[in-house]
Amino acid sequence: MDSLHRLTIEADNGEDVLFVCSIESCGRRLVVKRSGGLVVLERGDFFARHAGGSNGLDITVGLGSRA
Repeated sequence: MDSLHRLTIEADNGEDVLFVCSIESCGRRLVVKRSGGLVVLERGDFFARHAGGSNGLDITVGLGSRA
């Protein structure tokens, strides 16, 4: 069963955006670089699907499907 966790913005310096999971027990934290790229600081619940965004920046992070 997929669970959806919301990522919310904790900090934004104009170049990098820090997203954190709104589920306190999860702990996922990641940085999205506006120039491209993503750095996972804390993996959190690996099996949950995470989604969030702001104006002009939307992300969804989850398990990829395998064929």
